[in-house]
Amino acid sequence: MSRAQGDVTLRGAVFDTDSVGPLRFVSVRVLETRSATMTDKRGAFLLRIPRAQLRGIDTLSIIFSLVGYAPDTVRRPAGDAVLEVGLEERAFTGAEVVVSAEDPAVAIMRRVLARKAQQRDSLERYTYMLYTKFVVNTDTATASRSSGRGDTTVFSILESYSRGYYSKPGRYFNEIVQRRQTANIPPQANFVSFGTNLNAYDDVISLLNEEIESPLHPNAIDDYDFILKSSVEDDTVLIDVAPYSNGRKAFTGTIFIDQRKNIPLEVRLTPNRAVNLPFDAKLTYRQSFVEVEGAVVPEALSIQSSLVAEILFLFAPRLDIEIETFCYEYDINASIDNDLFEQRRVEVSDQANTFDSTYWRLNQKLPLRKEEANAYAEIQNLIDNPDSLQTTFLDRYIGPVTRTLARLGRRPFSGFEDIFRYNRIHGPYLGLGLRFRPDTVIEVEALAGYGFEDKQGYGSAKTTWFIGERQKWTLDAALYKVLQRRDDPNVVRTGLITFTSLLFGNDYGDYYYRTGGEVGIGYTWGQLRFIRNDLWSRPSGIRFFVRSDDHRSATSIPAWSLFKPSAGLRENPSIFDGTMRTMGLTLTLDYSPIRLISRTGTWLNVETSRPGILASNYDFTKASWIGVLRLKTLPLWTLDVVATAGWSWGAVPPQKFSSLESSVSGLVVGSVFRGMSVKEFYGDRYATISLSHNFGEVIPGLLRIPDIASFGIEFIAFGGIGWTTFSPQTLEYTKTTLPTTDLTSDKAYYEVGLGINRILLFFRLDVNARLSQTSTPAFRVTLSGATF
Repeated sequence: MSRAQGDVTLRGAVFDTDSVGPLRFVSVRVLETRSATMTDKRGAFLLRIPRAQLRGIDTLSIIFSLVGYAPDTVRRPAGDAVLEVGLEERAFTGAEVVVSAEDPAVAIMRRVLARKAQQRDSLERYTYMLYTKFVVNTDTATASRSSGRGDTTVFSILESYSRGYYSKPGRYFNEIVQRRQTANIPPQANFVSFGTNLNAYDDVISLLNEEIESPLHPNAIDDYDFILKSSVEDDTVLIDVAPYSNGRKAFTGTIFIDQRKNIPLEVRLTPNRAVNLPFDAKLTYRQSFVEVEGAVVPEALSIQSSLVAEILFLFAPRLDIEIETFCYEYDINASIDNDLFEQRRVEVSDQANTFDSTYWRLNQKLPLRKEEANAYAEIQNLIDNPDSLQTTFLDRYIGPVTRTLARLGRRPFSGFEDIFRYNRIHGPYLGLGLRFRPDTVIEVEALAGYGFEDKQGYGSAKTTWFIGERQKWTLDAALYKVLQRRDDPNVVRTGLITFTSLLFGNDYGDYYYRTGGEVGIGYTWGQLRFIRNDLWSRPSGIRFFVRSDDHRSATSIPAWSLFKPSAGLRENPSIFDGTMRTMGLTLTLDYSPIRLISRTGTWLNVETSRPGILASNYDFTKASWIGVLRLKTLPLWTLDVVATAGWSWGAVPPQKFSSLESSVSGLVVGSVFRGMSVKEFYGDRYATISLSHNFGEVIPGLLRIPDIASFGIEFIAFGGIGWTTFSPQTLEYTKTTLPTTDLTSDKAYYEVGLGINRILLFFRLDVNARLSQTSTPAFRVTLSGATF
């Protein structure tokens, strides 16, 4: 059958000649072609070669190699074959006892790092093919089924083939050409190209947002202890590595070095205690390298991790995660269009949406184990037959609800907050939001809903036209009738306002009715980043806009809440009704107002309203700025700086006033002031700065408390200062009596505090001391999401 299908199949297993045990990570290459694969944990391999590549070739030379073993070459006629190959372990000669100021391994590593520095200068770019397999195993209770292997069951599998592109410095792009996944994973979630930017030959390895220094870092000689475990005379040497201390995120393990070429052949590493893995997970990192056209590049990668997610002594699901990748068909210093790196980090080609059995048969790199192959069918059967006895009560009755809510967070829906929300203006709100692309260059956003207390209908429609092949230029137009907030809606968001309003009657927002339209033109650059709800955006851009709105005041409704409303709840402030026409620009550099996409970035917005130019009822100009910065003060310590500023010229109407952002009902989002009351200070000119210093765990691993803080307790010291005022023109125009910090005896607001971070992995608890506008420090305890 293989011959009829036009390919030659080589399959079999590789074993240790002494122990007869299977050998994993064996490189299997056909000398006459570019075909290659590696063995799995059972020692099995599968390699298919199209006959078109074998024209004129009668004999195949199949090379089996593994670090620490003598390589073997098997020559066979160019046809199907089943091979059982034994490799003989090549014992390393014991290291000589030498009295020296430094271990001989240090001199070897200096040569390796010098060779790496040369490659950094010469290697500009490359392309490659990548196979990735991501397997999650769990206990039978969590998986809701049993695969007959004791208390271990395959929960999900994701596989993909992708074409990868690299360009220095550190730019990656992958296009998935084929993918498949178990039925409990939607295809849209299979962006598996994991490991494409995991390279121990780089300076840093990023695992789960943990930046870990590689033992091949330029400073590795200063930070790592290298010990030679074999003879310095060997061509291939074995070196043990360990950091000098747990005061930095690093690895312990083993490196195999080819002394003839001064290149690494393989690393086997484990993160040290300074690395905070979820639930104190255990993780091993194994990677092999190959030299292609003089460049050292990754070949095979295996990451194995195991954790027990113990939470408050109530739940303890076990997760065993295995990630395997194989890179092949490298093209060094290939010609690459730089615009490729302006797309999403991973894109899916149209052909990936159609399963191509021929492609999978010809390119399979790691054959599925029996339990993995069975899992595809078992999970499909479980979904097709939800009344199966194997299904748990939670999955049967709660599962459909959670899956429906998850569906509302994906296209074409814009999110649950556009379906239901609650505040003290419109009360309960029901609606629907859609975001979709009827064409590859057109995106439409449409929202409609009704507020039951103010008896107002709401709606908006926005169309964006993306111009150019990479869609960096945009033209957009929108019409809307909305309830607008004058505070920043991206700080305390709609969902949190719904929560605090329903529970305590505490509505954070200042609102007014806004009806009108807007047009804009923009240009963006940088690799597309995920924002939320299938929304992607470039990190930097500039946009010019023109708006024409009618503004009306909104009135608060009597507070209703599940618990008794707090005394002295704010009423919604009124505005100056009228027609506002403005023009302006927004500039972003490595920043998104919706989601933190970079630790260093900035945002600037300038808006002006001129009656003589735009026939507006208002005459003012307003500029607002945000800047964020993260600095590393020590290897495990970081300092986050967030600064904001705003300045207005002319007579600013109340709907354009600013207020200092604060906590609400004891809950905190971002870097807001924790000890300040809601909307305590207003102004049309303001400045704030917030400093937050994370001291990490202080002693790595000491306070990793099971069921409560398995991720490790971190300690944070923070403080902030804010200032607001109104310009003389605005005071004369509005006669406002809203409070500013400038009217207080302290002239500014300031606070300091201490925080405990990563409680139950996701939470942070702060004790804050307000030092201004009070004779003695005023303390407040607040809760927020964990800082990462």
